[in-house]
Amino acid sequence: MKIKSLLLGSAAAMMAVSTAQAADIIIPEPEVVEYVRVCDAAGTGFFYIPGTETCLRIHGYVRYDIGFGELNSVTHQTSGDETWNKRARASFRVSTWADTEYGPLRTYVETRWQWDTNGVEIRTPGDPGVVVTNGYENSGEFSINFAYIDLAGLRIGKDESFFTTFTGYAGGVINDGLIGYGPFDTNLISYTFNSGAFSAGISLEQGNNNLSTTWRQTTVDANGDGTNDAVRYATGIGGWGIDDYVPHIVAGAGYDAGAFNIRGVLGYDTVNNAFAAKLRGDVSFDPFSAFVMVMFSEATSAYGTVDGWVNNSQDTWAVIGGASYDINDALAANLQVSWAEANGLANDEWAVVGNINYEVANGFIVRPEIAYHSMTDGSDAFGGTLRFERSF
Repeated sequence: MKIKSLLLGSAAAMMAVSTAQAADIIIPEPEVVEYVRVCDAAGTGFFYIPGTETCLRIHGYVRYDIGFGELNSVTHQTSGDETWNKRARASFRVSTWADTEYGPLRTYVETRWQWDTNGVEIRTPGDPGVVVTNGYENSGEFSINFAYIDLAGLRIGKDESFFTTFTGYAGGVINDGLIGYGPFDTNLISYTFNSGAFSAGISLEQGNNNLSTTWRQTTVDANGDGTNDAVRYATGIGGWGIDDYVPHIVAGAGYDAGAFNIRGVLGYDTVNNAFAAKLRGDVSFDPFSAFVMVMFSEATSAYGTVDGWVNNSQDTWAVIGGASYDINDALAANLQVSWAEANGLANDEWAVVGNINYEVANGFIVRPEIAYHSMTDGSDAFGGTLRFERSF
């Protein structure tokens, strides 16, 4: 009995000591999990980068274009037959946004990778040689289309010309530039003021220079046929880049009344001391919208000659108009008509493009399009494009 009492007392003492020691153990609190927060202030798709007050959006698209017809096809170098003109592109975009004491601070970067089909000329030796036939090649291409910082309307970096972006792209068609409406790629410093209804801006632009090439005779027999071949050599610099420290200058102003919108822009080419201008009006009454853009350029202004509408090296007027109609939530029709005066050439230049845009699923569209282009030399061409695009 004494032994049993001793054992029970010892067990009770041990439990008391264990309980006292357990009370001294510190149990760490679980770490707080920081979930990704949606950043509604920056717009759709933005979220806060964990641990910061900067919002991030990752977006882009994958696109596959199929061109056909005399206007959009390519020619096989051996058979001489037309064939499909295809392009597969992947666009990757990164946008950031943060609120500062000066206003919104934004950055935007877009890169594009594509496997493209490009027409080439097969020429005889000589300078420049004679075009024997046309052909095509496939190649991978990479570009940095946008890389800029924007603080409360002050933008610096790689962008598209303010002359093009302030009035907006042309219609909702793929081949919107058969008759062009201004240059695109440039480094710039711009400022845009926006009070809601009224907006105005100014841009100082570098332009875009590129290597110009010509055909030169070479002593190399490149294809093994016993005849020296003609190849391209870089012979100078072309494009619309500035030639000193003075930038090209673009200024614009606009008024948005909701259903009606009007914008005008003036571009001054400081290399050639020449102007170009555009005035655009938009109207929108759901499900219908339309626009008209009237353009004028002096003969040598880069804002009218580079991806532009100048014909026969003379001052040129041009007009682009378009309309869109939303048939239902998934289907829309788009039409664009463009005209530029001939300035003494055989015919005025005309282009008509139409398409149907069908949204198969959210973010995935199929867009068949047909186009007609009547050129100033009296020739014309039909063609079409079928586009598949998944945006995210």
